[in-house]
Amino acid sequence: MDLDVKNQEKNDDKKSFIIYVNAEEKQWHEKNISFEQVATLAFGKYEDNPDVTYSITYKRGNEHQPEGQLTKGQSVHVKDKMRFNATRTNKS
Repeated sequence: MDLDVKNQEKNDDKKSFIIYVNAEEKQWHEKNISFEQVATLAFGKYEDNPDVTYSITYKRGNEHQPEGQLTKGQSVHVKDKMRFNATRTNKS
C-alpha cells in the first residue's frame, strides 16, 4: 500500500484535528468542514444575509486539493494542521 494512502487513512481515523482559522488554533472533530462552519469559527456566527459577503481560502489540504477557495455550500476534507483564512465584508 502506498505511504500517502496509509497516511490519508490514518488521518481519516483521527477523532480530532487541529486546524487554524485566521491563525487561531481550533479543534475540529469531523472529516469535512463547510464554508459556513469556517465562517462560524472565524466570526462567531454565519450570517446568511445578502449584505454580508465572506471569502474563505485554505492551504495545507490533502494531496488532491492542497489549497483553494470555498464558496457558499461547499465543503472540503479536513487534514491536521490545515489553514483557513476568512474575511467578512458588509456591503454599504
